[in-house]
Order: sequence, then C-alpha cells, then structure tokens
Amino acid sequence: MVLLCTTKDVMYKHRIIECNVNDSSDWDWIYDEAVQNTLANYFKWAEENDTDVNFEKSWGDVSYSLTMHVDAKFDDKDTYALFKLSFGNTPYNKLDTKTMEFTHG
Repeated sequence: MVLLCTTKDVMYKHRIIECNVNDSSDWDWIYDEAVQNTLANYFKWAEENDTDVNFEKSWGDVSYSLTMHVDAKFDDKDTYALFKLSFGNTPYNKLDTKTMEFTHG
C-alpha cells in the first residue's frame, strides 16, 4: 500500500464582516455599497504595503437568518500576520445606514 501526500497551496483567511442581512433584493445595493466603503481602508492598506489581498464575499444561513461573510485572503503568512496586527480580530457585525459602512455593534 502506498500513501500519496499532496501539498495544497496554503491560503490564510481573515473574516472582516459577519453580519445578519435582510434577504430582500431591495437591500442588495445598500449592502454592496457598505462593503465597498468598509473595504476602502483595506484596499488602501494593501496598496501602501505593496501586497495582494483578495476579498471573498459569501453567504451563510446561521440561526435561521441570512448572514453575509466577507473574508480577506492572503498567500503569505507574514502579510496575514501584519494585517491582523493592523486591523484586529473582530469582524464587523452591524450595518450603519447613515455612513453606509459596517461597524462593530
């Protein structure tokens, strides 16, 4: 018997937004705008640090409500560590419709 092991490219992931959302299509543009406004500082950080950060939006069904997740993904563990030191560990979990950004609630 031969056991074959393959290595998969390691991707480091950090949750930025985890917020219950309304699943009405009327809210789609509000959530999209709030995500872009919230991520503006992260895009600026990536540019200033000359690094690549990929953002991934996904949906979950937690506790009978629709939950939006936005994760930052990194190829490099050092960049991932610097990112966590710069921005912390707690994901945004509340939508502020006045500023059109996600906040800590």
